[in-house]
Amino acid sequence: MPPATPTPPQRGQTGDENAVVVWARAIALGIRDTARDVVEEGRKGARRAYEEGWRDYERKTKGRRRQH
Repeated sequence: MPPATPTPPQRGQTGDENAVVVWARAIALGIRDTARDVVEEGRKGARRAYEEGWRDYERKTKGRRRQH
């Protein structure tokens, strides 16, 4: 008789709890990555708007100075 070797748990046995944890972790990490991307895009947009606002302000104030 060959020596008994432990077999890994089959799907549907004790590994189910680990599968749920793996799925939950994957979902949570996906949400985290998406949130990071959203925040970064928001920062980029805010930076662009800030710079554009200053350009508009400078354009308007320089035009007034030339008129006087």
